[in-house]
Amino acid sequence: MDGFKMRRRLILAAIETTYGTDPAPTPAANSILTRSVSVTPLAGADIDRNLLRSYYGNTQSIAGEKHVELQLEVELTGSGTAGDAPAWGPLLRACGFAETLTPGTDVVYNPITDSEESISCWIHRDGVLHKFTGGRGSVSFRLDVNNIPFMTFNFMGLLGTISNEAMPTTADYSGFLTPLPVTNANTTALTLHGAAVSFSQLTLDMAVESVKHQVVGAGSSILIVDRAPSGTAVIQEPELATLDLYTKAKDASQGTLAVTHGTVAGNIVEFAAPKIGSGSPTEQDLNGVQMLSVPLTINPDTGNDELVVTVK
Repeated sequence: MDGFKMRRRLILAAIETTYGTDPAPTPAANSILTRSVSVTPLAGADIDRNLLRSYYGNTQSIAGEKHVELQLEVELTGSGTAGDAPAWGPLLRACGFAETLTPGTDVVYNPITDSEESISCWIHRDGVLHKFTGGRGSVSFRLDVNNIPFMTFNFMGLLGTISNEAMPTTADYSGFLTPLPVTNANTTALTLHGAAVSFSQLTLDMAVESVKHQVVGAGSSILIVDRAPSGTAVIQEPELATLDLYTKAKDASQGTLAVTHGTVAGNIVEFAAPKIGSGSPTEQDLNGVQMLSVPLTINPDTGNDELVVTVK
């Protein structure tokens, strides 16, 4: 054989009805269009025996718990029809978001603190198939000027089988729209502390903490146990009368954040945060123009509302 090809990757992902039970995702219904895929099939620690002997030398470790880790990048687009869930929706749901559909209007994703959903994934690396169940993880969003906006997902999953399987040829990516670049024509100014400011880069990281929980007498599981969302906005430095970020940082003030990408129904994505804090800004140079890099903390207001993503 000529070897497996690095550019041949296919991710199938489906929400589990019962935790840890594989719903057997199919290429026709559950294919995920990705920009990059990185899988660690046997993540986890080995156990050192730490033996003392009459001579020096290695002691062979014993294999400890193993799980699967998966990182993938997915373009940020709508679904094509307002009120229909985007094809990447199952991934966001497995990162501790609830999905609320209003037919003909929008789909709202808000973080939750209990009863988080999980996914099963089949990861085709050309002729090698890795499976995991019980997957949960975290997501970050990135919008850079004159670039395609995208999401980065990081999942942990319960170890499944590894086998040689032919790459499916029936993957259906029709649910993934052609993305819109982040430009003046496609993207609004960033609202920060209630003021509209120009930006060149925005990153929002949910920082969901997922752990593998393993005890004797009960099945293993991937649990979401916390989140600490943060972000960074690189903005064109505004007049102090418009937005005084130095005073905001000094006083630890909190305010709103919002941005909308897309202009046509079916391909609009909005981000809204009701209570962000901004840290000490640092100067950056973009084409000889003064920019400020502003660290953000993304805080809840009434709870489970710190970052709401609306697709419409």
